[in-house]
Amino acid sequence: MRLFLIAGLAAVLVAGPMRACEGDLTTVSDVYPSGTELPENLLRFYIYFSAPMGPGDILPSIDLVDDEGHVIEAVFLPARFDLWSTDRTRLTLLLDPGRVKAGLHANLALGRALVPGETYHLQVSETARDARGCELAASHRVTFEATKADLSPPSPADWELIPPNVGTRAPLTVALDGSVDHLSLAYRLRVIGPDGAPVPGRIELDQGETGWLFTPRAPWRDTAYRLAIDPMLEDLAGNRPGVLFDQPIGTPETPWPRVLEWSPAPP
Repeated sequence: MRLFLIAGLAAVLVAGPMRACEGDLTTVSDVYPSGTELPENLLRFYIYFSAPMGPGDILPSIDLVDDEGHVIEAVFLPARFDLWSTDRTRLTLLLDPGRVKAGLHANLALGRALVPGETYHLQVSETARDARGCELAASHRVTFEATKADLSPPSPADWELIPPNVGTRAPLTVALDGSVDHLSLAYRLRVIGPDGAPVPGRIELDQGETGWLFTPRAPWRDTAYRLAIDPMLEDLAGNRPGVLFDQPIGTPETPWPRVLEWSPAPP
């Protein structure tokens, strides 16, 4: 289980001469998805850094390689599509949707970058530079195996809610029906109290983002609560509840519950 901390919102401005590369050097602090098995139609990686990164093109310092060390070409969208958090500590690394989505030109010409059953390594070189212009303290590498395409949208009706006891601050545990995008789990799920307002608390994610735990700031009351689900919630392949990423535009959405009601267990 890991505590999920959302990147800060403070903007980072770099002005004047570069600072000397002294003290603690920047590192890669986390990579999502965190699972060791990822679908061949994976849509994005998230790379977290321990300090703000510089404004230059970071893609030359990032590679996806196979188990024999061969670099997979044309897998990521070009640098102009780099998406950074406001404080430049979180990079959203997009895999080319043209290769991911079946029937598009890039998909027909090149196929998907990931092949089920093959092992891959996402590598961030120490040559990536932070906001001071300093290289990273060390390179970083995560390994995963590609699995068959995920063509099943998240199904909240199949989630299992494990309620905590009344009067405690034990977490509400939600066992999901598959891995969900970690930012969706941070922003697209909310516990709603009897007054209709979100309940303040802390979110934790299970390894592989298959479980969501919510610890309230105050003890649970003996009343009904709701788990509200934003329709924009996505899994690792960009599927949303009732809607597949890899389907024609205009396909009707399959009905699904926007709210799951639950109550704490007796003490």
